[in-house]
Amino acid sequence: MKTVLFMVRTAPHGSAAIPESHRACLGFATMPFEVRYLLTDDAVWALQPGQQAEAIGGHDARALIGGLADLGVTLFADADALDARGIARDALEPIGVLGTDEIADLIAEADAVLTY
Repeated sequence: MKTVLFMVRTAPHGSAAIPESHRACLGFATMPFEVRYLLTDDAVWALQPGQQAEAIGGHDARALIGGLADLGVTLFADADALDARGIARDALEPIGVLGTDEIADLIAEADAVLTY
């Protein structure tokens, strides 16, 4: 089975990276692919609890991302990005936290990497 990795690096608010990558990921999740979704750099801000994105006309990025797990998408976050932004790792379930070497392996194993 082919593996597709969605690597999201852009902050969740002020761009369409999270909603657009979510829509594309939904499409791939309905096909015979192993789909993985990685949040790195400023995209990890999507995991910060207590955001009120609707106040600025945005989407609840954390809910969008979490819903992908129900479709069999494996979710990951970059440990260094979380630490640099002071985002706690507790309550990130079902999102796995990966270090730099593990992220490199994830990218190397993928048949395709889509970056947002």
